[in-house]
Amino acid sequence: MPHAWIEYSANLADESEIKSFGECVYNAMVETGIFPVAGIRVRILQIDQSLVGDKDPRNGFVHLQLCVGEGRKNEVLTTASDLLFERTSLHLKPLANRARLAYAMILQEIPGAYSYKMNNLHKHLTHD
Repeated sequence: MPHAWIEYSANLADESEIKSFGECVYNAMVETGIFPVAGIRVRILQIDQSLVGDKDPRNGFVHLQLCVGEGRKNEVLTTASDLLFERTSLHLKPLANRARLAYAMILQEIPGAYSYKMNNLHKHLTHD
């Protein structure tokens, strides 16, 4: 871990900020300095059917959910969350300036007792 799930409404699919949002999230995760690179996963999902706000078809959304393993101090998670939200919000700001956009981010800690892993990427990466 950490794993990130990005969901966005289909009406935003052609926007440049959406096309590069996964890379933005990945870079911000690395920038926090607290997540091992071999554990980072970024999933990007276009949601073809959604109802947003008053159901106006021009309304769009981006939702970012991060799941991280337990064990980090609250202050560390707060600092990381603040950095991630700052970077991603800044990335989406041009889109928000020209389109209807609702953006939300959640960081969730997963208890170790319920987090199972098989990952050999650590031995294949040149840095971590």
